[in-house]
Amino acid sequence: MTSSAFYARARDHRIPSPARPISGARSRAGFSLIETMVVLVIAGIAMSISLPKFAGMRDRMSVRSAKQQFASYLATARAAAIRQSQSGQFHANNNTIWSNVNQPNGTNINVSKAVSLMTARRVAVTLGGSPPSQDSIVFDSRGMGSTGSSRTYVFTRNGIKDSICVSRLGLIAPTCGP
Repeated sequence: MTSSAFYARARDHRIPSPARPISGARSRAGFSLIETMVVLVIAGIAMSISLPKFAGMRDRMSVRSAKQQFASYLATARAAAIRQSQSGQFHANNNTIWSNVNQPNGTNINVSKAVSLMTARRVAVTLGGSPPSQDSIVFDSRGMGSTGSSRTYVFTRNGIKDSICVSRLGLIAPTCGP
């Protein structure tokens, strides 16, 4: 047997390997265009169902975080007034909140920077249904507020609402009322 006949005979009796498929099978591994399109259609349907739920969740989280920041700034103004034994103020002006402390020499020291809740979180703040144009709560050196009456601040974004009730002493009240 010559060497060329040996190689020809060996070539005819080769075992198929994953690199070289059996004749009649596809020569390349992968996904067809139709399979890819089916997967994309299913993913699109799943996303169209879930995206509105994500938008509602985003709105609820924005309102919640605006409410927490509002309460934090209110508590910061009260704590700064007590800590420095001076009068402190919490301000809400056209969706912007900040707090400061009055010094004996007549200057004001900001204890929290001014934050626009509309710009930062797209949340509107209203005082009993109307925008607070110039609202402030003044705390004396003992931390007692002088609001005169209780106030309800309402936070709104895309129909989602939440509120904070501030007592006439300037404290966050568990319920709204006289």
